[in-house]
Amino acid sequence: MAAAKPIIRMALRRTRAAIRLGREAWERRHEFGWRGLAIRAARRLAGPRAGDPEAVVKDLRAYGTPAPGAEFDVIYAIGFWYGTPKRYRVFNMAEGLGAAGYAVHVMDFDRLDDIRRHRWRASVLVLFRAEHDHLAGVAEILEYARSAGMRLVYDIDDLVFDPSYADSIDALRRMGPYQRRLHIGAIERRRELLLACDLVTVSTAPLAKIAERLGRPAAVIPNSINGEQMQVAAALAAAPRRPHEGVVIGYFSGSTTHQRDFVECEPALLDFMERHPEIRFRLVGYLVLGPAWTRYRDRVERIGFLGPADLLRRIAETDINLAPLELGNPFCEGKSELKFFEAGLVGVPTVASATETFRAAIEDGISGFLARDTAEWRRAIELLIASESRRKAMGEAAQPRRRHLLSPAGRGSNPTRFRAKRASVPAGRPCAHRRAARRRSPRRVAPRRNGHANRRLPRHSLSETRSTHSR
Repeated sequence: MAAAKPIIRMALRRTRAAIRLGREAWERRHEFGWRGLAIRAARRLAGPRAGDPEAVVKDLRAYGTPAPGAEFDVIYAIGFWYGTPKRYRVFNMAEGLGAAGYAVHVMDFDRLDDIRRHRWRASVLVLFRAEHDHLAGVAEILEYARSAGMRLVYDIDDLVFDPSYADSIDALRRMGPYQRRLHIGAIERRRELLLACDLVTVSTAPLAKIAERLGRPAAVIPNSINGEQMQVAAALAAAPRRPHEGVVIGYFSGSTTHQRDFVECEPALLDFMERHPEIRFRLVGYLVLGPAWTRYRDRVERIGFLGPADLLRRIAETDINLAPLELGNPFCEGKSELKFFEAGLVGVPTVASATETFRAAIEDGISGFLARDTAEWRRAIELLIASESRRKAMGEAAQPRRRHLLSPAGRGSNPTRFRAKRASVPAGRPCAHRRAARRRSPRRVAPRRNGHANRRLPRHSLSETRSTHSR
């Protein structure tokens, strides 16, 4: 009977998913029409299309299938696969920890029960943006993890874990009643799982404060840039900048939740499009432009969602980067500073809304501009349009910060420091999740993965240091 449990649970979850899909299709039949719904259903059944950056592809082949009884320093379980968050919160961090010699495994949250069934062990189990699911047997798995001595960490990068803030999410305001109920239900299940964990790790200080108000200790582990992005940025910096006519202003939207945010800078931008015919606007990602943009359509370049390397290349081709967020909105205040840092990687100046996180990252007037209202957006953009030398100086001023803030080493662990000190110094920095959890674990023998054994640090090099608790 125990062996049949996972099969029964999977069948129930698939049935539930089919019911939800059917109800969503019924609600949205007027939006897409029956033919449109049939096309969308066929695409979903056909699976992700090759080369489609918007497709949800659960590709974890690099991590293989651990043997029964395998032991790790950290296991990450991904509970949210859409968009780019998993890259910044899981894959980039796992890359940095792996380079530091830690044994790391990344898995799909849908297969979380594999931990219990195969008796895997780890010092820390990190649940990324996952929802508590009784059909998945989450309670039993968490009980096993605790009995095995694992610290449970809930990691999240957006304010989608407290239903009391649901009204601050612009995307929810624009949803139909059924979709909205579904999303609020997901927020409630995230909160339930978050409260079942020992620690919450988040991307910004405002998110940490909200998590702590829910009753859980919180630590800030900022988003990081991976090795590929660093290499692309270095190559772009070494190559001469391609000349182009006029001034290219870019807005790079990573999700569908930024429609209201764009309004912060839109009046100023439209004003400059009217007064400066040499300006071109590059829009990458998800955003619906209103009727006021129709007259400028020949000067608007629309590009779909991009992968990390191509995104950096497109940013590097612009002259000014915009990062608007709705000021005073708790959801937006919780957003990270990545739009500033990614532009800084390739020497492009940013004008950003003066949220708490951007204020901490940007030295106003030196490494970027902060804007609080339309007048400040106009002033900042005007100064950058008028002076190529100012754009260059400001872009360069943003670059030095990335060296110690953007890599996985600077964000949560320090692979370089580990490598330098491992042989001669009996202490080093543990990974961010271990450090935040403040827990010492015994040395374990590394499991083999894809024919190779992970190098593991000796016990004394996993000594604990002060966590980056939010203040």
